[in-house]
Amino acid sequence: MEKNFTQFIEELIQQIGEKHVYTDEERREAYNFDGTDYRYLPEAVVEPATTEQISKLMKLATKYKIAVIPRGTGTGLSGGALATNGGVILSFLKMNKIIEIDEVNMTARVQPGLINLHLHEALAEKGLYYPPDPASYDTSSIGGNIAEDAGGPHCYKYGTTRDYILGMEVVLPNGEIIRTGVKTRKGVVGYDLNNLIISSEGTLGIVTEAVLRLIPLPQNIMTMLVFFPNIENVIASMTGFSKNRIVPGTMEFMDKACVDLLRGRIQFTIPDETQVLMIIELDGESSEIEKQMETAGEICFENEAFDVFLADSSHKRQGLWDVRRSFREIIKETVKYKRAEDVVVPISKIPELLAGNYAIAEKYDFVSYNYGHLGDGNVHANMTNMVKNDDVIRRGHHAFKEVFELTLNLGGTISGEHGIGITKKPYLGMELSEESIRIQKEIKKIFDPLNILNPGKIFD
Repeated sequence: MEKNFTQFIEELIQQIGEKHVYTDEERREAYNFDGTDYRYLPEAVVEPATTEQISKLMKLATKYKIAVIPRGTGTGLSGGALATNGGVILSFLKMNKIIEIDEVNMTARVQPGLINLHLHEALAEKGLYYPPDPASYDTSSIGGNIAEDAGGPHCYKYGTTRDYILGMEVVLPNGEIIRTGVKTRKGVVGYDLNNLIISSEGTLGIVTEAVLRLIPLPQNIMTMLVFFPNIENVIASMTGFSKNRIVPGTMEFMDKACVDLLRGRIQFTIPDETQVLMIIELDGESSEIEKQMETAGEICFENEAFDVFLADSSHKRQGLWDVRRSFREIIKETVKYKRAEDVVVPISKIPELLAGNYAIAEKYDFVSYNYGHLGDGNVHANMTNMVKNDDVIRRGHHAFKEVFELTLNLGGTISGEHGIGITKKPYLGMELSEESIRIQKEIKKIFDPLNILNPGKIFD
């Protein structure tokens, strides 16, 4: 350990306590990975319990010019929580509490390490609801969701994390503590630092507390599975829903490769000729959603659906969502190589995107699995192979560069909710102009002139 870093650690222990600072290899190893295949070993791990301790950490990091990488539960898919330049992992393991639930104003004040699912469970007991629920909601944390502006299946109707963050407590790279946003539903005083911090991937400030906007818990939820001959019929059905004023809480899809993996994993018989599976979820008052579900089924049949099934029990519904939320791991279990990226295109362009993905996969000798959120055009594209070696990895890079080019040509964006981190950093210039990147780098310098907060992410 270098003398400068040793001095930093010694002083940090004096200020926040030895029980919050770890330099042993076992603890460091526990923080050397995330949802990607990359591995980077940090020089130390800090697990603070208070905002004040984080402030002291950042003041010392500024003094000694030590890199600090904020980290939730490490479920990210872009390498954003990895210590790629060494330094200290700042873990929110001990800052995982619900500080307050205000039932009158329908807000919750929470710490960043709180698991998304735990928040949902606590709110449900009070008849309240926090809609953002990424696929990893049973393991991902609110702080990580804020860092990436996570969405999930329900963002078509309810929006993403950004739409539910009223205000935050933030520690700046120099250790100063500021408040962004408000605790009220309205507020336009000064620039919107709140939205600037959200989705900044922990590069501008460290969120230590968040005030969340809540809504009433829907009275009832009904889930329907629909089996289609092609994606065009799915898009036509969505148009029919809109014309009939049906706004599903969720509209998901899985292509044929995904559907074939589903067989035997869910309690429904999948027609052999199915090319696309659609999951529709309606929520609201029971009498109203029953009528809407009947109309939605009729619309699907009008658009050549093979069959429509209702998940007529909470057990069936939960079983279906358990499989959907773990689909990334299900695919990974069946192959040696898997690279997954999320892209977003206009809904009408989803058929073109899928057709292009299949052609690219064939060109580079991959099998393509595609699934995602129909309502906002967010497609999770996977390239897989039964072999993993340097050549396959190289071809994966080339394949996804073409997927990103196709996405942009269709009027889309190369990341919907996974962020940029390190995995998509090489492709940033494909979407953003040099001037846009320059301005964003200048913003980074204003917040973090020493480049010590999560360095090497988004930009070089």
